[in-house]
Amino acid sequence: MHRWPIKEWPPKEPTWGLVGAGWGLAAIGLLFIMGTRFQASATNGKSDCRRIVEPSVVLSRQELADLLTVPERAEQSKVKAIVAEPYCQLADLELRDGISAQREAYPLAFDPKTWLVLLYEGNEYAGYAFSFQQ
Repeated sequence: MHRWPIKEWPPKEPTWGLVGAGWGLAAIGLLFIMGTRFQASATNGKSDCRRIVEPSVVLSRQELADLLTVPERAEQSKVKAIVAEPYCQLADLELRDGISAQREAYPLAFDPKTWLVLLYEGNEYAGYAFSFQQ
């Protein structure tokens, strides 16, 4: 019977590639969990509007494209340079322990039943989600 040469299996120490892959999967999982939590909170829509700010506001395709280029954790003023006042302010929520997040909703001009919800933590832009209205 012929035996194939196997050096050391399983390896005595994990290789850095496996460790890096494990950390990468953990980070992706955390981002997915945070994203779905924000997405679920963004889908409440009109019933969650705390205050109507500007009832005639809609977001154009160009404004949407410009907003999607703003990196997370940028200053809120970078977002405000692209968009005017929101349609409404949604109720604040807590995505991370002890940190309150403010949300603003903008209906899309080309699909008014779809809103872009922007999230801010303090003076930082923290991300976005789409909310689909009934």
